[in-house]
Amino acid sequence: MKVFYYKSKNGNFGDDINGWLWDRLLPNFFDNDENTRLSGIGTIIDSYMPHARKWYVLSSGVGYGFPPSHFGKDNWNILCVRGPLSANILNLPPEKFITDGAAFLNKIPEFSPLSEKERKGIIFIPHHYAVHAGEWEEVCKLAGVEFVNPESDSKYVLDKIRNAKLVLADAMHAAIIADAFRVPWVPMVTSPQINTFKWLDWTSTIEQRYTPIVLGSSSLKEMVRSKGLFLYGEKYYNNNCDVESSIKQFKIQRKIKSHTLWPLYRKPASFLANRVAINAASLVEKIDRSLNQKFIDESVKIMISASQQHGFLSDDKIFESNLGRLYDCLYLLKK
Repeated sequence: MKVFYYKSKNGNFGDDINGWLWDRLLPNFFDNDENTRLSGIGTIIDSYMPHARKWYVLSSGVGYGFPPSHFGKDNWNILCVRGPLSANILNLPPEKFITDGAAFLNKIPEFSPLSEKERKGIIFIPHHYAVHAGEWEEVCKLAGVEFVNPESDSKYVLDKIRNAKLVLADAMHAAIIADAFRVPWVPMVTSPQINTFKWLDWTSTIEQRYTPIVLGSSSLKEMVRSKGLFLYGEKYYNNNCDVESSIKQFKIQRKIKSHTLWPLYRKPASFLANRVAINAASLVEKIDRSLNQKFIDESVKIMISASQQHGFLSDDKIFESNLGRLYDCLYLLKK
């Protein structure tokens, strides 16, 4: 059996934990046999999943498109999905969702949760797409918050989360893993690319509200990029932040992207919005570096305010109940 997960070109800690966590949970169980696959942690249930004779799904989620045409057939064993929104889209009964599989990290010995007295400092982890567009390191420096690059080695990022007093999470797995380590977290939004559907899918499983703090853009280039996301189907943030409208928005976007003409439209639209406009903004930034200062100053104010929040944290009983059910699924996988 081979673990299937998203692999970012530059690395992304939330996805990269799949590369070693499952081996820790089930030593000597996995190999590179692609005939049998495990759909692991991440928003990976979509039409791009490779063919396999047998599929197992354990805590994966939906968030971008249609599942494979053969999803749910006899060669699929859906042990559980991430949350109720994924279950809704996949027409699965409520008992088939639990929570995100990163909760397993709570029981990995070297990442056992620390007491509040042992933890210190506030960290900010942006979505991996935000790293190269914005000035988040500078914003963090001015706000007195430690910047943690999501493209760093996954165990390094996990250690930063585990030792923090508070996690400001633009990256969803920064919040999920913080919750697993029993560290309070504050949901943030750097751009409309942050996927409300995915966040609600997870926060619903821990019975927490999703009320993010919108940071906005930290540079001219990032602002231009954010404004153009909707042109090529990459705007996923829903201002309402509620389940019903997020499911509705997901279905509308999915329908648009499934149109036969969509690929013909998306490529030039993406080029214009994501290349031409952003390159022009980058050129302007080089000519006058001071243009970014007002973006940075505003982001610093918001980040300082966010760092003063108490943060969210799931109830211990709810977390342990979810984790117990995940281990039940792991046992079934091992059988």
